[in-house]
Amino acid sequence: MDLLKLVNKSKYKDNKAFQVLFELFYDEVYRIAYLITQSRTMSEDAVQEAFLKAFERLDTLKEPKKFVSWIKSITARCAIDILRQQKCLTVLDEFADYPNGDYISPAVLPQPETEAERRELKAKLREAIYSLNPIHRQVVVLKYYLGFDTREIARTLDLPPGTVKSRLHRALKILNLKISNDKNFPLPVYKTITKKEGTQQ
Repeated sequence: MDLLKLVNKSKYKDNKAFQVLFELFYDEVYRIAYLITQSRTMSEDAVQEAFLKAFERLDTLKEPKKFVSWIKSITARCAIDILRQQKCLTVLDEFADYPNGDYISPAVLPQPETEAERRELKAKLREAIYSLNPIHRQVVVLKYYLGFDTREIARTLDLPPGTVKSRLHRALKILNLKISNDKNFPLPVYKTITKKEGTQQ
């Protein structure tokens, strides 16, 4: 059964169809939760909560073909909520040092010559992201894994857009530092682009 049929059946509270969706996308969704929480228990809780919310709200999904991105977004929000409940998110005063006009754009990843090198590159980048503080890691995941824009991240985290930009700036600056200390990692992976004051993202 294809995705559209499974989603449409699930909209009518077909438990078997939704169970198939759960099994099909569990691993993919779990990876998003783990990128944010870096905890197996919290990730499992986030995924369970996300699928429960999705089942209850499927009638609000206007385009069934977007189910995967939709469930990932719900999972990210659930993971962030769980971190908040566990008091794993902290606010650092150093964020105030970054002007709201700054933002980060990912540079093109260097192209490894072999599939093995490509896998190694992705693994090293993922490891660097795992090592970030939760408040840094979550904005990176929301922007570069889920494709959220600044306003969407701001709504998800209940933050001003300027704070989101500052956190992205800081997060990718830390990633650059971590990666630049790894002599086996091809650079550059990220570069900072400072927008002129008054330019909208």
